[in-house]
Amino acid sequence: MKHKPNKLRSLLRLTRPDVLPALVSGPWLIVFFAFGIEPAGRRNPALDGMGITLALLCSAVIAGGLGVFMMAMNDALDARHDRAFEPDRPIPSGQVTQRTAIGLAMTGLLAALGASVAFGPISVVLALAAAGAIVFYNVAGRFMPAVGVVTLGLVIGVTVVIPNPRLAFAWPILLTMTHVIAAATLRYHLAGKRPRLTPIEGWGICIGWAFWVMVVLVLIRVRSDGLIHEGLGAVWIGPTITAITFGLLTWLMLGPSALTPRASRGTAARFARLATTWLIVFDASWLLSAGLWWQGLVVLVLIPVGLIRWSDFDSPPGVVSATSTANHKSHQSHT
Repeated sequence: MKHKPNKLRSLLRLTRPDVLPALVSGPWLIVFFAFGIEPAGRRNPALDGMGITLALLCSAVIAGGLGVFMMAMNDALDARHDRAFEPDRPIPSGQVTQRTAIGLAMTGLLAALGASVAFGPISVVLALAAAGAIVFYNVAGRFMPAVGVVTLGLVIGVTVVIPNPRLAFAWPILLTMTHVIAAATLRYHLAGKRPRLTPIEGWGICIGWAFWVMVVLVLIRVRSDGLIHEGLGAVWIGPTITAITFGLLTWLMLGPSALTPRASRGTAARFARLATTWLIVFDASWLLSAGLWWQGLVVLVLIPVGLIRWSDFDSPPGVVSATSTANHKSHQSHT
């Protein structure tokens, strides 16, 4: 009778459900913006046909499926490493087979691609691009700090835009990408992982961030018509306050350790949890500042879902956040 609970526990450890709400909140923001303030000409026509409820459901499946794909794939690829260094992980402990992990990863990917079809061909292409970036990260990117960190930001940014590729307001996507890249960089530094972050790697991260910011601005052709009117010029108030608050909380949490490599693993994990939660806070702040009150409250409901002690299924409580997206020990293969 104990086998089934242990199997469920192992699957939860493999998929890390406490990070999924943060992945879902971004696409939900874009869906709410599309129905709430986006100009009709910049809204994905598929959204009008499916309605807001189905759009939210499909976008959640896309984000959740891609998240499961990344997590399960990471464990499957790291099975040999885990047998030597973390034998209590689901695969090396024998509670989940490598075949099961691969099957779960493929199920998540197929669910995400299937749900993206509802939003049209461009959304399918974006979902495939996000999946390709996830594969690249797991196979090679995570072993190159600058490339890996920027890839994580790109994965989250692309996932956010899938429901409405024609959106006119790029700033929420850029803020999400910036937050993910900055938080992943700091977490990497705190954990003292190898290869070490060097000044060259730091410049590489900055250049990579700047490049993708320009790509987003060019592709989306950001414009303000239909947004900065009827009081929506205050749309930046919430995100600005939220960003300042995150900075203060980070400093209070880390203090001088923010500048010191090899902070405790627990410290890095607590920061990761804060950064994960703040993705949801950022998304809700955009909606609340735009006057979309009930939509913002719906997104905020994702916070308690993400704070459920899913990490009790793992040991220690160092969950992987959306800011690092892959397994917390992924970068430790070179330590």
